[in-house]
Amino acid sequence: MPTILHRPVFLGLLCFFAVTTHGSREARADFVRYRLPGTNLVVILEGKTKVIANRLVEYTHPAFGSIALSLDDATIVKAPTRQEEYKRLLNKANKSKAIEDYLEAASQAIKRGLLKEFYDCCSLAYKIDPENATVKRLIEARKRIKHPLGDSSEVEKNLRDATNLPKLKVEVSSHYVLLHDTDEVKTNRKTRAQSRLELLELVFESYFMKFALDGIVLEPPKEHMMVLLFAEEATFHRYASLLSPELQMAAGFWSPKDNISVFYDQGTTKSMKLLAALAQDLQKSKLKLRGSAVSQEIAHLANTFELLTKVAREESDIEVVSHEATHQLAGNSGLMSRGKIGARWAHEGLASYFETPAGAGWGGIGAVNDSRLTDYRIVSRDPKRNRIELVISDQLFYRARDQGEAVEAYGQAWGLTYFLMETRFKKLIAYYERCSQFENELSPDKRVRVFIEIFGDLRSLEREYNLFMSTLKTDVDRIRESR
Repeated sequence: MPTILHRPVFLGLLCFFAVTTHGSREARADFVRYRLPGTNLVVILEGKTKVIANRLVEYTHPAFGSIALSLDDATIVKAPTRQEEYKRLLNKANKSKAIEDYLEAASQAIKRGLLKEFYDCCSLAYKIDPENATVKRLIEARKRIKHPLGDSSEVEKNLRDATNLPKLKVEVSSHYVLLHDTDEVKTNRKTRAQSRLELLELVFESYFMKFALDGIVLEPPKEHMMVLLFAEEATFHRYASLLSPELQMAAGFWSPKDNISVFYDQGTTKSMKLLAALAQDLQKSKLKLRGSAVSQEIAHLANTFELLTKVAREESDIEVVSHEATHQLAGNSGLMSRGKIGARWAHEGLASYFETPAGAGWGGIGAVNDSRLTDYRIVSRDPKRNRIELVISDQLFYRARDQGEAVEAYGQAWGLTYFLMETRFKKLIAYYERCSQFENELSPDKRVRVFIEIFGDLRSLEREYNLFMSTLKTDVDRIRESR
């Protein structure tokens, strides 16, 4: 059954402002709690800040430039950049010369999306002990994913035949064949299709290296994986509706049957088009009101709105791709069965673990996901839904009464996966393998029994799980605590 994205993206203007907006892939730095002038709406920005004259602060986003914000509306919270967090651990390793410290720094790097730094750290660990078991796994994983796949023409033909879209353009990367109808306009020297392939490759490489770091070398697919990218949301939904009515709310999906991931440009949703139009109107108002008593306030609002609209588009794409690409990778790397999804919570939990939520740029792998953690907490406080049996039997998904409860089920799947990844990695891999052995759909009771076979007593595990989750804090939590 095709996998449906966990939630709609940007339901409207109010929802947009409720999203926390962070920096892009290359850097993080200070947090800015910014109240939009004349409103009670607050966004959290992440980037570089510098206080300038007339009670203004210059905020710089790594990808979309700088804007001036009034200190009357902005609160700056100093925080280390991702690079600084990584360098602190690297400096510790350079002093100790302990391979464990280098591997800890490598783990921090890949969690923060710093792939180059991850490889640099792995190289330093190799120089200390090339026979270390973890180092050898990393070398083997790197060797496997860098092995060339060869000609992609047959995969392209299969993709065109399966989709019946012979006129779409094609782009190819190391591990993907992408059919698309997007334009050739370049942003940062890349077209939309090229940027999508770059993101897919980042997810691909991070996925295999993360598992190797933690203890298992997975087998990459032997041929290019197939992807569709539509320029318009409407075109995507017309295509998706031919496959399944369940895809009406999807923002992207992976179809196990065809082994194709399907996406669209998130900037073409009605909400995003509305935001873009409002941003343009504010820019026009800024010019008309230049020199008036409210000109500075309007200018700050217009510039902030324009920046947030750009960031929202990019990060919505990142969220959808990182989630659905993980589904496709799990089904093509031997980790989970592609044909039969034995446990939905496991598939969705893994995809949510690897996803980068909207509002976090490329946060890397295994970051504490603010939206997922919020959904977990909602269910954990509900005595009718907070038993672990409801998660592992998939009943939390199937009993969801509305879209809101369906979204919250993803939070529980993410939470349990996060806990098991951090505390029982080997058993979790064994559980995935066990689920993949079943050819037929399992009953809810059978799903629970399989879980107990691997992990043991549920009550003691549940107590440990809830205690573990109660200690988790996101970047947003820390900002809230600083008020």
